[in-house]
Amino acid sequence: MAVVSMQSSAPGRGTEPSVIATSRDAVTGLLARAAQSWAGVPSGPLGWVCARWVMPRWHAPIYTAMGAAAGLLPDDELLEVACGSGIFLAEHASHVGYVAGLDLSDIQVGLARQRMADRLAAGTAEVVLGDVAALPWPDDRFSVVTCMGSFEAFPDPAAALAEIYRVLRPGGRAVLNIGEQAAPATQTHQMLDVYWVWAEHDVRAMVEAAGFTDVDISYVDYSGDTRLSKLMSGPDLRLVHAVKPTAPTVP
Repeated sequence: MAVVSMQSSAPGRGTEPSVIATSRDAVTGLLARAAQSWAGVPSGPLGWVCARWVMPRWHAPIYTAMGAAAGLLPDDELLEVACGSGIFLAEHASHVGYVAGLDLSDIQVGLARQRMADRLAAGTAEVVLGDVAALPWPDDRFSVVTCMGSFEAFPDPAAALAEIYRVLRPGGRAVLNIGEQAAPATQTHQMLDVYWVWAEHDVRAMVEAAGFTDVDISYVDYSGDTRLSKLMSGPDLRLVHAVKPTAPTVP
């Protein structure tokens, strides 16, 4: 990383500001990479521990909130983007006729396939390794798409929404956890150049720009009742409900 040196009149101190800047950038980059390997896209031993033990307990209240909000029906065909180890699909969508999960972490996909082994064998589920910005399904494939605990880490949220919109059939619904409730004065920004923090009006504008209608934003407490979930929870969960418009009637 190139750093522009700022000169100082003090002898021997001409490079100090650039050294501080370099150190700060190095620490920021280290924190960002650690966060990604731990919880963003779990990888390595630390990622395995997070995927196998931490995330299932930390996200349990999120799964419950999403299960209540999604209104899943037996005849739905559901895609969960960033499905993690498959807990939501296994425990909150077991009654849904067909389910699919996608995750960018091979650790998570492996765990999800183990958890969903019976449904995979029966042909009523699939779990794939892939990127939300390039979903491996045809247009109009699913009646519902969910995403939770991950959207704020997507590098290109607009591309993710475009793909979610594409694979939803007309009249299909997206139920997305897009971050947490933010203070009224919050400006949309990224933390550590990785995690998005959105103002509510920017969330609405982003979802509508993707083509969705009937956009509704609500907030749900997800503190849960375990020590870990209480420790790790923050402001209320932001849930976004949106609908892909039905195709126009051909005269």
